[in-house]
Amino acid sequence: MNMAFLSSFRVGRETVYPDSLRARLRNFPLLNEVGEAALKRLLAEANWFGLPGGTLLKRDGENNHALFLVVTGSLGVFVEDDHGARRLVAHVAAGETVGEMSLISGEPHSAQLVALRDTELLRISREGFDSLIARHPRVMLNLMRIVVRRLQETTHRPTDGSRPKTFAIVPLQDGLQNEPIAQRLAAALVEMGSKAAVLDSSSAEQPAEWFNAFEAAHDIVFYRGEAPDSPWTNLCLRQADRIYLLARSDMPLPLRPLDMPAFKERATGRPQLLLLHPQGRSQGLPDHFALRSGIFQSHHHIRAGQPDDIKRMARFVAGRAVGLVLAGGGARGFAHIGVLKALQEAHVPIDHLGGTSMGAIIAAGLALEWSIEELTDRMRAAFVDNNPLSDYTLPLIALVRGRKVSNLLRENFGEGRIEELPKPFFCVSSDLTSGRIHVHRAGPVWRALRASVALPGILPPVTHHGHLLVDGGVMNNLPVDVMAQNAQGPIIASDVTGELDLRVADDQYGERSIWWLLAQQMRGTPSIVSILMRSGTVGSEAQRRVVREQADYLFEPPLKDLGLRDWKAFDRAIAEGYAHATARIEQQGIPLTDVWSEGPAVAIPHKEAV
Repeated sequence: MNMAFLSSFRVGRETVYPDSLRARLRNFPLLNEVGEAALKRLLAEANWFGLPGGTLLKRDGENNHALFLVVTGSLGVFVEDDHGARRLVAHVAAGETVGEMSLISGEPHSAQLVALRDTELLRISREGFDSLIARHPRVMLNLMRIVVRRLQETTHRPTDGSRPKTFAIVPLQDGLQNEPIAQRLAAALVEMGSKAAVLDSSSAEQPAEWFNAFEAAHDIVFYRGEAPDSPWTNLCLRQADRIYLLARSDMPLPLRPLDMPAFKERATGRPQLLLLHPQGRSQGLPDHFALRSGIFQSHHHIRAGQPDDIKRMARFVAGRAVGLVLAGGGARGFAHIGVLKALQEAHVPIDHLGGTSMGAIIAAGLALEWSIEELTDRMRAAFVDNNPLSDYTLPLIALVRGRKVSNLLRENFGEGRIEELPKPFFCVSSDLTSGRIHVHRAGPVWRALRASVALPGILPPVTHHGHLLVDGGVMNNLPVDVMAQNAQGPIIASDVTGELDLRVADDQYGERSIWWLLAQQMRGTPSIVSILMRSGTVGSEAQRRVVREQADYLFEPPLKDLGLRDWKAFDRAIAEGYAHATARIEQQGIPLTDVWSEGPAVAIPHKEAV
């Protein structure tokens, strides 16, 4: 059964158990206000066993329809979603029970239980529980209260809101055992107001109860690993709610896979990579990065001499990292710059970025750590001083050749890859081959952006392994849902699409002759380019309305009478975005990212007295 040990408390006719266990059981809600006789009866019917972190608690044999009391450690409750994937829905911490529903109903188990860290449990069989409540009905009353409370919590809180508490940091390369990343992260979290601490191999001989007490006394605990296959590192992996792998950018990643405890990936998700850049600036990616990327879910760059990188990583650990999503919208997207300026003045850090089309370009600039001034200058030079959509061609595939757009993106973003950006970034395009969105998290930045802005009919599609990729706005113009999949903090969205953006003065203009249109100089009549640009976003209106609800903070600059092709309205769009965001921040506040908080933390800026 993968149990570390299994024992009964029966010695002949006597029940013998440690005093420390007796004290712990007094704090279980199941045993509230019950006497010594009930406690002894429970222990007489119970078996005590250990379950290593990352191990599935099999529900067959004697474990079928049994009640489990978590003495130390923690269990995760997993259910299967509509897509067949296992999803963590609840934590069962020390001092709680699990298995009540199947014990009472006798129905098959609807969930799987996985040890999130080394865990000690008491198991009481159905027959043993029946014997217990026959003599001590108070236990049954307590159990029913527990069931009712959990049902109420499920109704008011459909998903478990608890955040990770324990983090293992495991070096993948030699020479990193003494790297003080864990201490630096703990210090940053202490500054935020949390109780954070670091454990190393000097604690290896401590019993499970000691680790349980240490974790209970802190908000965050970092387990600093040694060599990937050492006993202490294995304990770190078993104890961790989330796993970070540590590596230097100037050394190749090892080709040998990391041995993870069974079921650990289900409980914690795949590990994340902390990539150290010793020279203080991004040195690119280490050798074998692409080969080893299958072992980690995402990565973070930490540069020597850049304290902001540690602060950003601390926000990810604390669940306070700010995600920013910017919508597509042609020239209306310049309003994002004004929104960003207002957020910067309110001292809101941006930790994770994503966007579509024009929003993707601006988000990529932020991921490269361009200042607002540099971002403004680059956007003005690219879209106001020049017209990247002027290389018209015979419209067999699109109206323009797209070379100007490609050259523009290459000039500004070079040949750098998304994986090399200092801040996490993604953008979306629409896959016409599969009929789904394509999320770009790797590859050349310029080419991902080229796909995200490829408005159908205007710019040629971008090919990707035989698939045709076009503007992300066709299917998802505001990808808040993509950000929400990996969000570790509040999400800010800026939507510049507007409910109505394309109007016509002549109700019959589509039936007019070409000569009439030319004589009128197309006054009040949208051109083919305007029609195609609007067509690139109107199809995702229903999706846009749904995903807007997932944003914690939503900015919607009104941008009245500002069209998708009003490139010369650059300064006006920025000014309106800034005015709108400033007003919204004064009304609804900003996310507090540098404080330790269990729920949404908001600060309302106060105007200075005049």
